[in-house]
This record gives sequence, structure tokens and C-alpha cells, in this order.
Amino acid sequence: MDAPEFAEADVARVALSEQLQRLSELLRLTVAAEDIGAAPAEKEGLAAHLWSLLETEVPLVQEAVAGYVRTRGGSWQDLAELSGLTEDEARERWAALPVRGPADPAAAAAALDAWYVRHAQVEPLARVRYPFSRLLNGRSPDGQHQCLICGKYEGNTVPAWAGFPVPPGGHLVDDGTWRVGHGPTPYWPAGTLLIESRRHFLDYADFDHVEAATLGPLVRRLTAPLKEATGASRIHIFSCMEGTEHFHLWMVPRVEGQTPGRTFMADPGHCTHDEAEEVIGRVRQAMERTEARR
Repeated sequence: MDAPEFAEADVARVALSEQLQRLSELLRLTVAAEDIGAAPAEKEGLAAHLWSLLETEVPLVQEAVAGYVRTRGGSWQDLAELSGLTEDEARERWAALPVRGPADPAAAAAALDAWYVRHAQVEPLARVRYPFSRLLNGRSPDGQHQCLICGKYEGNTVPAWAGFPVPPGGHLVDDGTWRVGHGPTPYWPAGTLLIESRRHFLDYADFDHVEAATLGPLVRRLTAPLKEATGASRIHIFSCMEGTEHFHLWMVPRVEGQTPGRTFMADPGHCTHDEAEEVIGRVRQAMERTEARR
């Protein structure tokens, strides 16, 4: 075992969690899957796909649960009560099976941490306003494209990566042209700032005179306090308008020791709500000090 600090029960818990992660992802995607078959029993239909999925995956989850119970000191009687089998049937089914743990439990545990924090991410269907109800005969979605930034301030339900109407620590700036707050914590490191235009438009080509005149000074106003509050050596700034078609710009602090450049931007990390609030408090104080000196 590469990580001797992982007890057998820990390895079994990781193995069980990996199976649950897999099943969770497969079932979540199935919720909004198209029903290709004309009849429920057709092999390409939703019902047939789901039945096959359960036949394949549920025994693997049961095996992982049995392994976990065994490594925690559970008896065959315990497993019999859980499974509805007799002790002999439970022993026959699972006694010969080894506890299948990952080759690198530490890496697997880290991956599960990251997945759990990011679990609200919902692939391209996050951009569909009615991912499930659009599939029902009695539902006639209005077909309108939802702007996630406008939507969150209107009180609509949006994916976690769109952020919240009140970000951690509140907005640093809300001046009628721009809003500035902390980025969604499951997807960005502490201190990441999200600049959003108040007005709905796509990109720099659509700036009015006020927006064109104020964005540069706003970024300048934020950069030094953000570096001071986070200890970052670099502030990565980018905008692509891919997640939602509304102008927004990210300011992402990179501290010493993190891989620079494209590698960092591909996976900058994440933080907790409390960590974000703490950093926003420091940024706000640094902004107040900077502006008091002018």
C-alpha cells in the first residue's frame, strides 16, 4: 500500500465512495436523458437503459458496502440483516471477494473531495432552462434562453457556478455600472473576484461610454488590495462569456508555489465560504486604506 496511514476501513470507505460517485453521476445524467425508444422495453429506450444501469451498478455498490461493513468489524449477521439474506447466503456471496481499494487511496480521496465540492456542476444541460420538464408532454417550456447572471439577481434558480446574488462577504463594489464580489467558492480559490456588468450585454464591443471609461480604473482599484489581501504574486485576469452570455471578468490571485500560466487557470482550486468571507474582509480593508491615502 502506497499510503500506509490508510487503514483497511479507510480504503473500503474510499472504494465505497467511488462507487457511489459513479452511480450518482450516471443517475443524474439519466434524469434529463432523451428517451430514444418508441416503446419502454426497446433496448435504446430510457427504461431499458436505466434497468441495465441498475443491474450493472447496484451489485457493485452492494459489494462495496459489504466490504466496508466487514472492515469495520461487522459480522455476517449484520450483513444478513442489511441485505435481507441469510448469514450463509451473505457469506457465500461476499466472503471470497477482496476489498477492492484504489491503487492510490490518497489521490482517490483528494479526487472525491474535489468532486464533492464541485458536485453542482451540471455539464451542458446547466444551460438548458428546463432540463427535465422539457421532456414531459404536459410541459411547454417558453424556450427563452436564460442569462444566468441576470437570472440569479431576479431570484431564479441557477447552477452553483453562476454564483449567488449576495456573494461571500457581500459586494465590494455595486455602483450602478459594475458589481464586484467573490467568485463561487466551489470553483475558485479564496480571493477570486467576479466583476459583472449591471447591464446585460455580451462583450467589449458592446460597451457604452461609461463602461469603457470605468472598467480599467476599476481593475486598477482592485488589483493592489487583492494582492495585499491574498499575498498573490500575480493576478490572472480573463473573460470569455462562455458560461453565460453576459459580460463578466474574473480576477484570480495566484500565490507563490502554485503552477503558473495556463495550468493554473485550468484548475485554480477552490475554497470554503468562510475562507472567501475572510479574504473579502481583508480586500475591503485594503481598499479603504488605499483610498484614504489618495
